Amino acid sequence: MSEYVLELKGITKTFPGVKALDQVHFQLKPGEIHALMGENGAGKSTFIKIITGVHRPNEGEIYVNGQLTEIKNPKDAQKLGIAAIYQHVTCFPDLSVTENIFMGHEKIAKGTNRILWGQMHAEAQKLLTELGANFDPKTKMGALSVAQQQIVEIAKALSMDARIIIMDEPTAALTARESEELYKIAEQLRDKGASIIFISHRFEDMYRLASKVTVFRDSKYIGSWGIHDISNEDLIVAMVGREITQLFPKKEAKLGEELLRLEGLGKTGFFADVSFTLRRGEILGLTGLVGAGRTEVCQALFGITSYDKGRVLLKGQEIRVKSPLHAMELGIGYLPEDRQKQGLVLEWGIDRNITLSALDKLSNKGWIQEKKESELAKTLAEKVHVKARSIFDLASSLSGGNQQKVVVAKLLTADLDIIILDEPTKGVDVGAKSAIYEIISELAAQGYGIIMVSSEMPEVIGMSDRIVVMREGRVTATLDGANVTQEAILEASMVNSAIPAASGS
Repeated sequence: MSEYVLELKGITKTFPGVKALDQVHFQLKPGEIHALMGENGAGKSTFIKIITGVHRPNEGEIYVNGQLTEIKNPKDAQKLGIAAIYQHVTCFPDLSVTENIFMGHEKIAKGTNRILWGQMHAEAQKLLTELGANFDPKTKMGALSVAQQQIVEIAKALSMDARIIIMDEPTAALTARESEELYKIAEQLRDKGASIIFISHRFEDMYRLASKVTVFRDSKYIGSWGIHDISNEDLIVAMVGREITQLFPKKEAKLGEELLRLEGLGKTGFFADVSFTLRRGEILGLTGLVGAGRTEVCQALFGITSYDKGRVLLKGQEIRVKSPLHAMELGIGYLPEDRQKQGLVLEWGIDRNITLSALDKLSNKGWIQEKKESELAKTLAEKVHVKARSIFDLASSLSGGNQQKVVVAKLLTADLDIIILDEPTKGVDVGAKSAIYEIISELAAQGYGIIMVSSEMPEVIGMSDRIVVMREGRVTATLDGANVTQEAILEASMVNSAIPAASGS
């Protein structure tokens, strides 16, 4: 009997011009939750695809339960009891939960092609009940939350008797409460003998769940440690290759004129009586628990939605933003929380994504001046330190941190005074976070007014000149200087308040 349920030795995978994995090692014990950490681009995604049969290694050996194994395709991985649950759930939104769970391994009556719906619904219900889910297996997938969809993905893995489960950034899009529910499910699976590879950028995930951590960096295996055998500082050095002495590189910026003033802004059912100011060179943190109304206020400021009460003053003049295009003409830019769906055209090159909001400046009689476009894209990509082989690489080929930098570069093509950043470091690793913080700090020093929406308290405290705290659609505190503490933010986040309900609700 082998000590390991899964063991990889000297795995190397190359693509044209790129070595995605270079002599990587990994060992997973039965009934273990093993964290895998590393910066975006460290090789984690390729590692998953090797184990799940999407890619085949050029060199190295894979052992499952002590047996040398070739995983030629995803079907081989499935037969070996290997399944992966991804951050971005891949599902069929118009099909039922049952259909999604049994897709590709439906229950068929012997001798016929008749699908045994009753048996499938019953088994789906049993799996959902075991996982603590409270929704019906006949519900359409598209009607479920991200957390519920991930439970369905876990149920699908269990329906195929998966014993090795890879969870890739499963908490990135979840609230703290939803993350805690996922932790309980992972522990339940572990206690029943499943082995879990838990990939995350969040240290709290690792400490909450794992007994061991392995780090990859630049496509190489760096090392494996017991969770309590390595400090945070040493773990960051292992991941990044250097000591990050200042995670929040906040530059001193001279605060100038008042750029923006909100007076009693409200949208029935979403937020009410929101008031704050923003000055040139200031980073204003906007925080609160998920559902506090932060994003809704910012979207109203940018013209994505509207407001029905209050006033917005830009440099002392009252404005009414009609659309995102109008907002940018007024000098207001917005980086959305979901960069992949709302910030980028993934199948376009870096250059086209950066210049998308400046086509009028780059065109002559309806024709885009490609040389001018490439020069502008290259200048801005270098300004925000995008790491890529070429500005013509597809946006989809970039790591999360570099995708975020491209969206920031796109904002800089316009003549802006105010930049709204909604969760600017969501889903990126510690090294990329530090780089993005540096860009934000530089922008403030150049005179931009920055509104930074964030759920991460250390980020808000470390980067903001002032902090506005929201709860249930209302501002409950504005903090600066010595008043800024985690306790003060938490207290203001939990102060009870209510906003008027939308008509008919």
